[in-house]
Amino acid sequence: MTKIQFDIKQKIAVLSESGKGWSKELNLISWNGYPAKFDIRDWDVAHEKMGKGVTLTEAELKALYHALQRWFEEEGNEGKDVSWNGLLERWTQRSPLFIQQLKNILLYLQERQYPLEKQRQLLYATVFPEFEEALRYEIETIRSIHEVEYAEFVQLLRTLKPEQVEQFFMTLKQ
Repeated sequence: MTKIQFDIKQKIAVLSESGKGWSKELNLISWNGYPAKFDIRDWDVAHEKMGKGVTLTEAELKALYHALQRWFEEEGNEGKDVSWNGLLERWTQRSPLFIQQLKNILLYLQERQYPLEKQRQLLYATVFPEFEEALRYEIETIRSIHEVEYAEFVQLLRTLKPEQVEQFFMTLKQ
């Protein structure tokens, strides 16, 4: 059996320690010579033995960070409906450029008189007419620059009813 090679590039945090001397850690590790990734797992004191763990890319760790941040913010709101108004408020405070880019795309779609369901599909970035290269570029740009917000946006679009989508778009464009 081939031995797994690892190089701990940076120790970031000890998350917990057991009575047996093992610790659950977040580290930046290069596995078998590949570029380093974020890693959460149990380690013995000498870092010679390890338990099962999870390895994350920087994008995955950022998505986890934002998800946990939202979860802790909303923890006090248990049982309450977290509305899309709350998302808009948060996006406006944290990512005003994201909001402006969405507004621009929605205005463009409105000018082209796309039906609501077609707008939704285009914003999911699932269907693009051949002649809409600029639109594809804008959506791909938003998706790559504002990964977390865009993922939340798409998830929201998938859960809203058509009349809610229309109301959401109207509020967003204000």
